[in-house]
Amino acid sequence: MLSGEGIGPSIHGKEVVTVKIRSLLPLVIGLVCTASPGTAAVLQEQTSYRLIDDWPHYPSDMVFEMGTGIAADANGIIYTISRDVDHWAAHPLAMTRYRGSGTIAKWDRQGRFLGTFADDQEFIGPHSIYVDPNGFIWVADREGHQIVKLTPEGAEVFSLGEYGRFGNDEDHFNGPTGVAFLPDGRFVVADGYWNSRLVWFDEDGNYLKEVGELGSGPGQLAAVHSVALAPDGNLIVGNVCGTALHPYVTVPGQIAPERLQTMPNCRGRFDMFTAEGEYVGIYEPVPEPGLPLSVAVYGDRVYLGVTGTARGRQDLVIVDANTGEVVDRISSANVYVHQMAMDPNGDIYVASVYPEHGGEERGIEGPSFVRWVRSRR
Repeated sequence: MLSGEGIGPSIHGKEVVTVKIRSLLPLVIGLVCTASPGTAAVLQEQTSYRLIDDWPHYPSDMVFEMGTGIAADANGIIYTISRDVDHWAAHPLAMTRYRGSGTIAKWDRQGRFLGTFADDQEFIGPHSIYVDPNGFIWVADREGHQIVKLTPEGAEVFSLGEYGRFGNDEDHFNGPTGVAFLPDGRFVVADGYWNSRLVWFDEDGNYLKEVGELGSGPGQLAAVHSVALAPDGNLIVGNVCGTALHPYVTVPGQIAPERLQTMPNCRGRFDMFTAEGEYVGIYEPVPEPGLPLSVAVYGDRVYLGVTGTARGRQDLVIVDANTGEVVDRISSANVYVHQMAMDPNGDIYVASVYPEHGGEERGIEGPSFVRWVRSRR
């Protein structure tokens, strides 16, 4: 099992491969260096997407506190998942009292509430949600240290990892964050917040292998925040430069000692691996991405969610997977792009977790789930 060993000066002598991207940014990006409130408005107008106000329409008797994940199925049904914000202020040893606080809700494209989903699940700290190509629903429960697969009706198919117990072996995760689905039925788990690996499973959930070790060199990982299968069959990984993230929601011994050390030459980046786990290089259409939080794919487009960039913005960047060109960008998106999803029309949905990071205030309706529609076809 990989356990973060092998860190040393020699890794910094390796040549880092960079996947060549011909980045043709919109002309207005030149305005960013002197950004002002007026500039942000100009940048927003240049995108081919239009923000929909007041999406979704929250029921008056429900409170959604911290929206962490969002997904869309082939019929345009939108799934959101949220967690109880109070668990962030709780002592981690008491977090079991928040079992069941992770609520999955269903909405139509117009934002009408369709009900909750899989109410019998006791997620502790859900991080993301997915709909796979066969319509099954998947949840990465970070604090629960599990990956859960559900039927379209909400029944559990299987769960991987031991509920509420962290580890770094074939049977345990330590803060899993996401899932990517391969065409042959295998899937890859990003593990994650307090491990630094990608883990392969067969379609029945049997462990196959893993790739990754703690470090900032080629093929090494820090905190694996997201993963998606690109149109060319490679995996794109959001590799956040942070090895001991959110220690206040961990228990003693959960963060390995080596993760508490400063990592030289570490910066956030999107990495690319083959579907078999071989390191390809840095996927870099966005120089200095800050926190490369999310990656999603729709058709021949790759969507990258970054925040805290060198320009101090939250950006949603759209890349043509065939040419490597940046073809669109929602600049100063005013949300924390934690997870993205696209519906069958190509409209974009975002779960932002911390609305105040984008300048909003958390109101009675809770987290910011956001929708953009194409304004120019």
